[in-house]
Amino acid sequence: MLKRRPSTQFVTPHSCALRWPRRTNMPSVFTAFVHGLEGARTPDADLFHDAWHGLRAALVSEMKKRGLWQSPPCYLGVCGWESWDSEGPQGSGTFRSQSALGELVADCYAFIFVDRLQSLKRHLEEKPDIDGLVLLNIRHFLHERQRIHDPLGFRIFELLRAAVEEALSSGELHVLAGDGKIRNDTLLGFRPGAEPQTPPADLEPIVLRWNDELMPALIIARTRQQTAVVRQLRECLLELPRRGIEAFRFKDLLDPLKRDARRRWAALLGEGEEGAVAPSPDAVQVPAPLPPECSGESQQSFEHLTRSVSTSIDRMEADQRTRSQLMTLWHYLWRQHGEEGQEAVRPPSYRQLGQHLNIPRERLPGLFALLRQLVPR
Repeated sequence: MLKRRPSTQFVTPHSCALRWPRRTNMPSVFTAFVHGLEGARTPDADLFHDAWHGLRAALVSEMKKRGLWQSPPCYLGVCGWESWDSEGPQGSGTFRSQSALGELVADCYAFIFVDRLQSLKRHLEEKPDIDGLVLLNIRHFLHERQRIHDPLGFRIFELLRAAVEEALSSGELHVLAGDGKIRNDTLLGFRPGAEPQTPPADLEPIVLRWNDELMPALIIARTRQQTAVVRQLRECLLELPRRGIEAFRFKDLLDPLKRDARRRWAALLGEGEEGAVAPSPDAVQVPAPLPPECSGESQQSFEHLTRSVSTSIDRMEADQRTRSQLMTLWHYLWRQHGEEGQEAVRPPSYRQLGQHLNIPRERLPGLFALLRQLVPR
């Protein structure tokens, strides 16, 4: 509940954001808000309104810088919405369910002004302004949400950025405009005076050829093998001038790389789909789970993949032994590919896997076939 003046009707946080006139020229809105919480049991409504609008604007700005504004909301853990502009019917529920963006702002508010409130207050004892710290926490919030809910996209971003940074360090590539820390809007060129093409060159056909060589290591490589992937990406980058590409935006290369990697990785989870990689006669193919492309309520977040497959196993028409062995195999696959920093090893054979999981070797091909039918695409 918010503090309110006698003439002010009670409002929820969402209605506060909708009805209050936005006050302009308010410096240090986050600093004023945290100051207002000192000794107060509830926040002042006007201060909350200014902080909420400031948080929303800063969050949207950072999302656009990261290229997340056009991505499905489920890539940041907000499920059931087709886009960030989607809104529910007025009066349909609490402010968290009114819009995709409203839900994300509420989560970001809790991340900063609930979980880290004491830290903000301590900083105010030493500094006159903590607005910069709040903006830093917004970046941390989005970083963590993307890492958790879109691990495939996050991984490809990190690998491509590492390859670009290596090329920059060696003087083979130059930052022409935009953020020098390599963001989506960073303009890169192979010589200081390079001019980007107008309109931008279509890099998708080039990326398709890259992934012929990069996949599946682009997704599953660890430690030293991951270093080799970065080196290979750098070599691919340095071939762009030969194809007439003298300058490019980081986003224009990253987006098609992620799209194609997702498509190919989905094929690896399928059976008989175009682009699928057939397993060797006695080796287990253990693909890392893929965050599905999201659209509305029919496709959900990364965590939903785990829950839906586990629920499907529980409800499937099969004997108890089959369901138990399927659950054991499914949990094993998730544990194996959820351990960050582990060096990639050769996939186990059916004999080794059967011994490890106490499942008869001859049952494993059938169990893997069942899992392929259950994993949502």
